Amino acid sequence: MQTSFTLAQLADPNIAEADRILRTCVHCGFCTATCPTYVLLGDELDSPRGRIYLIKDMLENDRPATADVVKHIDRCLSCLACMTTCPSGVHYMHLVDHARSHIESTYARPPIDRLLRAILARVLPDNRLLRWALGAARLGRIHFLRALLVASVGSKEGRWGAARGLDTFCYITVGTGIGGGFNPHKNGFSGGCATQMRRNPRPCFVCHMPTDGVLGQCR
Repeated sequence: MQTSFTLAQLADPNIAEADRILRTCVHCGFCTATCPTYVLLGDELDSPRGRIYLIKDMLENDRPATADVVKHIDRCLSCLACMTTCPSGVHYMHLVDHARSHIESTYARPPIDRLLRAILARVLPDNRLLRWALGAARLGRIHFLRALLVASVGSKEGRWGAARGLDTFCYITVGTGIGGGFNPHKNGFSGGCATQMRRNPRPCFVCHMPTDGVLGQCR
């Protein structure tokens, strides 16, 4: 890939390294086949090749990062699957690190993003805080699901499920978009768990409770 950095820019070791990395890219596109965000979204700018173009344009013109550029760079998972298929040996991980450093120094993130990043930076490295956070999240999920049970339509199924408890959540939450509803007076299950687990028993994908392996009913 041809670059047009000035001599003054190349005096910066970080820009000089980025220039060397950019010049090794040959636009072959092999990286797109293994990039999970490109496979999922189908947007060229969410592929390693597309991000390289965004980074090149941003660094060459020494311009502040825009919200659109930040969106596509932030979507990179840093899984580095692209590097395993790159025939030219592009050191994408170092290039995206330079881009993220440039973003943090030139882009003002929304307050909610800054708060979330500050919380994650404080909690994740601390095992004690992480255990507390996971426990609080588990407790919050249980209370949230119970609240959904109580709030889900005043039908016989909803009342029966609220009386039965959280373990029937997956197939009695009528109208919530999660399960299809369970009627104890009819034969069969129509909810998410029963459909998901009838043939292939595994933990329920909504409440993560074990199933009986037959009808997918949570224990």
